[in-house]
Amino acid sequence: MPGKVGMLRCLPDLAGRLAAAGQMSDDSKLEQKAAGLDDLTPSEKSQINSLNKRYKDKFGFPFVICARENKKDAILKGLAQRLNNEKDQEIHTGVAEVKKICWLRLTSIVSTKSSL
Repeated sequence: MPGKVGMLRCLPDLAGRLAAAGQMSDDSKLEQKAAGLDDLTPSEKSQINSLNKRYKDKFGFPFVICARENKKDAILKGLAQRLNNEKDQEIHTGVAEVKKICWLRLTSIVSTKSSL
């Protein structure tokens, strides 16, 4: 599992420092915006920052969820709930979420290219 954990460690925190600085990929920006993560209230921002820190402290990698398939309330709820999981389960879940993200991005590229 070291390769999987290493891959998960490369991902940015949802609505984190890189998002605030505008330093994420264009796809990530659009996905987080569509999920409502660019429009968090101060309370929600504090909550997600706290949960992100607890998650990363517990598991050693950031929380990963496919933002295209979720809105901010579901993301906050999922983040809080998944803190109760074991590390092996979160590695599996995180990798599965990365696969969803990759698949959606790839199909978006292919459908855009095929319409040209």
